Amino acid sequence: MATVNAEQIKKFSEFLKQLPDSDHGLSFTGDMYPKLNHQEAINFFFFVCLHQYGFWHGNESGYEKPLVGVIGGKESKGSELLWKVAMRAFDKSGSAFTPDRLAYIDAEELFLDIFVDDNGPILFPDPQERFRITKNYGRWFVGKGISPSDIMGVANGSNEPLKYFLWQVRQIAGYNEDPFEKKNLLLAMTLANRPEKFLRVKDPQNWLPIIDYHLMRLSLRLGLVDLDQSEQGSNKARGWVDGDSEYNIRSAVYSAVTQVIAESGRSMSFIDQKMWMARRYCPEMTKPDCPKCVFMDICKKRTELFQPIFRTTAY
Repeated sequence: MATVNAEQIKKFSEFLKQLPDSDHGLSFTGDMYPKLNHQEAINFFFFVCLHQYGFWHGNESGYEKPLVGVIGGKESKGSELLWKVAMRAFDKSGSAFTPDRLAYIDAEELFLDIFVDDNGPILFPDPQERFRITKNYGRWFVGKGISPSDIMGVANGSNEPLKYFLWQVRQIAGYNEDPFEKKNLLLAMTLANRPEKFLRVKDPQNWLPIIDYHLMRLSLRLGLVDLDQSEQGSNKARGWVDGDSEYNIRSAVYSAVTQVIAESGRSMSFIDQKMWMARRYCPEMTKPDCPKCVFMDICKKRTELFQPIFRTTAY
């Protein structure tokens, strides 16, 4: 069983306390995102966060390689690739991600107008699933007769905007399949961190850990979570695991990060930003560059460990 390492949690939390608190997370601004105050930005973020999952290829043995594409002649992978291809489609048509359009989109439009890089359609391992999620998402909004902006308006008018927002997003097709609500929380953080403050959080106590495969990989390597010997073998080999094994590891990381938030006093957004940056020096396919990582001095350096290999639409 995966277990939380209380001693390492304390050490990690104390380290986070020492970091400058001038930076409170990613602002989701720049070339990969809509310009400030764009009237269709909320639709863009709802759509892209819906598809923030599954950026890797597997084979019979397990993990094979990350998802990679080419945009503007430059290679991008994973989440950054998704942001970039979506932004290119958004630049061509600001209405590309309205629920009304997505409810009736066909597969050819999705993979030739949106999910396409310099070389053609992105080679996702699950194109049929992404098409299903996209259509169901659009149909949900059309069926309800509301828009993502309507959800924001009601949420911001409530006493606990974040709590209401997460409750409502939990109902949306494509956002309703993950008990840990990774995509939902990422969407909330994106909308809250943007300079426009699309989501005006007055209830930070309702933030929860955002557990994706980058955060799981780093938590295992940092030593925040320990694996027993039976789990270590398949994890180091990057082999397929079943749903129970994946849930066990993800639950332990969720608990570990919850404790870090409580002990460090740092927000999930702050922690997520630091671990997102650290993942650049602790990647999937190449040797970690530990000296460049902010966590160098407190990391257990279990660099042979990996995220659980399990196909899901959750992260």
